[in-house]
Amino acid sequence: MRLNGKISLITGAGSGIGRATAECFAREGATVVAVDVNGDAVQATQTAITTTGGNCLGLVVDVSVEEQVKRAIATTVERFGRLDILHNNAGISVLKPIIETTEADLDKLLGVNFKGVFFGCKHGIVQMLTQGGGIIINTASELGIVGQPLYSAYCATKGGVLALTRALATEWSAQNIRVNAICPGPIDTPMIHAEFNVGPDSVAEEKAVVATIPVGRLGKPEDIARVALFLATSDAEFIHGAAIVADGGKTII
Repeated sequence: MRLNGKISLITGAGSGIGRATAECFAREGATVVAVDVNGDAVQATQTAITTTGGNCLGLVVDVSVEEQVKRAIATTVERFGRLDILHNNAGISVLKPIIETTEADLDKLLGVNFKGVFFGCKHGIVQMLTQGGGIIINTASELGIVGQPLYSAYCATKGGVLALTRALATEWSAQNIRVNAICPGPIDTPMIHAEFNVGPDSVAEEKAVVATIPVGRLGKPEDIARVALFLATSDAEFIHGAAIVADGGKTII
């Protein structure tokens, strides 16, 4: 129960990394506010946690809309009194060469991947200042560090998350607000399988990706949830502004 009594809010909690992290935090004693744009998915996360004895409130939120993010944090505080841990995790991908990437594609990516994180940090920090501190974890990507064909716009948004994380760490560390980022590699989530399906042979696409990972498999959402758990505990209290890569060794070769 490493998070016993803590109040956490996790975006993108309807599936993948977000859901795994929500379940992990709940098992460790945290109250979880699970946020997702998909109402059915976030309800499934809430049910999975509460039926096993955890405490979870599901909220339907579009993180690209600032007022909805602000309201989600306000609701968390109204219901539970504070916000100890904020995990800005919601993200989407678009696979296109830059010459085919439309302004609408870019706006959608920026809205979820960057503005969603920015709004979460902005309003999370406002609350954390009133309570004497807190922890923010931003989901970036290995593709915020290295490039990959067809992901130029996605890479740009995730690089922005890393730059934002570093800036906020320097700005707020003295106020006991700890901001860090996780950079997952290829993780076995609905998003990556949608990416595999872009090509003509999804099985071949998956095999090609796995071949780039030294450990020989896709990551599991639980692999990233455990990194988030570490960052959410006092074990990581001297870590500020870090970009922790969890990619099975993919970026070291």
